[in-house]
Amino acid sequence: MKEAGASARELQQAIDREVELVTSAINLVASGRAPSTIVAGLRLTDSVIEIVRPLAVARGVVIDQLWGPDETTNDVRVRRERES
Repeated sequence: MKEAGASARELQQAIDREVELVTSAINLVASGRAPSTIVAGLRLTDSVIEIVRPLAVARGVVIDQLWGPDETTNDVRVRRERES
């Protein structure tokens, strides 16, 4: 039981870290300080995108899931909704 609890806690911490990274990227692009940015090496991309998508929509940015260099990670590009 303790191992399962630790695994769940570790998973939640990993999701929280990745959500924080992508949220920072959303805020960076939405603020106009960068036209786009990439967060590389995410392991829980599907879950992270599901969590942050409402914020991205509200801030007027788009999240594109990109293939990572291997099969265990993905990258995420955050860009303005309408690039000039």
